[in-house]
Amino acid sequence: MPAREPNQPTLFDLEGRRFVVTGAASGIGRAMAGALLGQGAQVLLVDRDAQALQAVLAGAHAGRVHIGVCDINHTAAFQQLVDGFGAVDGLFANAGISGGPGFGTEAGRELGTLSQQSMAQWHQIMEVNLCGTATCMQAVLPAMKRRRHGRIVVTASVAGVQAEPFVSYAYALAKAAVVRLVQQSALELGPHGITVNAIAPGFIKTGIANGRLHDTDVAGLLVPRIPVGRLGEADDLAGLAVLFASRASAYITGAVIPVDGGYLLNQKEPIAC
Repeated sequence: MPAREPNQPTLFDLEGRRFVVTGAASGIGRAMAGALLGQGAQVLLVDRDAQALQAVLAGAHAGRVHIGVCDINHTAAFQQLVDGFGAVDGLFANAGISGGPGFGTEAGRELGTLSQQSMAQWHQIMEVNLCGTATCMQAVLPAMKRRRHGRIVVTASVAGVQAEPFVSYAYALAKAAVVRLVQQSALELGPHGITVNAIAPGFIKTGIANGRLHDTDVAGLLVPRIPVGRLGEADDLAGLAVLFASRASAYITGAVIPVDGGYLLNQKEPIAC
């Protein structure tokens, strides 16, 4: 095999590429942004939490980190951020919110049932997790289509792939809809040189759901269902984020890849925690 020319980029090199990451102030979004920066990318970090974004900026790669304080459902504001950032090579539509505990948990045995699902909560979860994702995608598409190049990566969930009693109805159905959004848009956008893929995290220790996965009692019930024997960390998604952002994934689109330690393979009794 011939040696690589000195100036030839590697498969995972993102030098000079520009990415937008939503929900970037913490958790999975922050880990994804860090992974992209580590490969040389310019990254616009978008989040509602201005203080947390400043903390990220303080410790990040000088000159390649840009921040935008914005609610992704404020369409005009988000569009302005994207336009001001310049030609976008990729979007990581990661921002999302929890919908409370599911019916399979101790806390959700009453409030998490279908009959008790609040319609106000239902609309809020759909607005952020589904409509917000679609809005972010719409914002980057015109420029990507003009350049005939783009990478869109959406954060789905294992709860969008199979029924999951640990999470609320609204959250599970929003993530299931996100999976279909990825598949539908991959079909449409492929001819424009744009790939669309989803990462479906399992139980990752972040601040979502009030940090419930940091509770040792909750972890003790979940871990026996995970073949690798532990809960996930946000950095466990970093490698796949770089793959989807890079030219290494040029022929991958419409994929929904779980990062769950094998959780989806395990068919034990539903969780009751």
